[in-house]
Amino acid sequence: MDKQIIFCNCGAEHIGSDRLKAISEFLQFSSHSFVQISDLCGCSVNRQNEIRDIFKTIDEALILACYPRVVKLHLDNCGFDHQSIKLNYLNYREIDNDRLFTEVQIFWGGEVLTGDVVHLESDQIWPSWYPMIDYTRCSNCGQCADFCLFGVYEKRDNRVVVVHPQGCKNNCPACGRICPQTAIVFPKYEYKGAIAGDDAIDEFAEQERQHRDIDAILGSNIYQALEMRKVKRQSIIRSAAMQKAIEERDKAIAENNSPQ
Repeated sequence: MDKQIIFCNCGAEHIGSDRLKAISEFLQFSSHSFVQISDLCGCSVNRQNEIRDIFKTIDEALILACYPRVVKLHLDNCGFDHQSIKLNYLNYREIDNDRLFTEVQIFWGGEVLTGDVVHLESDQIWPSWYPMIDYTRCSNCGQCADFCLFGVYEKRDNRVVVVHPQGCKNNCPACGRICPQTAIVFPKYEYKGAIAGDDAIDEFAEQERQHRDIDAILGSNIYQALEMRKVKRQSIIRSAAMQKAIEERDKAIAENNSPQ
């Protein structure tokens, strides 16, 4: 059986660069091939084909990353078929490096296989902060799309989809905080819990948190607040479109007036 280790060298600050470096060095010195993804969050948006290609020639993989729920959502985003191979997960947000190293050795079963390290780099400029929708929990209420001012979501065929992840405001998880089903995940969310993608969700605690957050963010009249945000979003979109049109006009005028 062909095996592979896939390590997300995550760009989230809460993991810690020293820990990630130690994991990377351990994998390199263990004399096994592995795939090092600089940031799965970014690559699952900008390098989806390459993510799928990683799994084409293997039967089983051990994924070193954050919450398994988050990893599954990323793979879904890449169009990955979860039935095609066996996936195992090690969550470095919840286990220390000693435990992780032991599990890696168990995965290889004592084999010593020399191989190359495959690197997959994401966009270094974009911080890869954006929401993902867990459709096993989503009720398609559309509240996230109505709330967002930046065109991140669209309603399509009775389903809300993330269409412009790069437009999300960095470090703003507000739409996830008001989601009535806790269906929105921000993989780089600093704190633990459902919004960060934790697999173990305390439903009662989340309901209490949602009530507090909705009251703080939207107030007592939720529908009026969402309608006001929809109007504001349209104003922002029109303003951006007008600015782009002006820039294109000025560019055309400048090219017209430039000496031939």
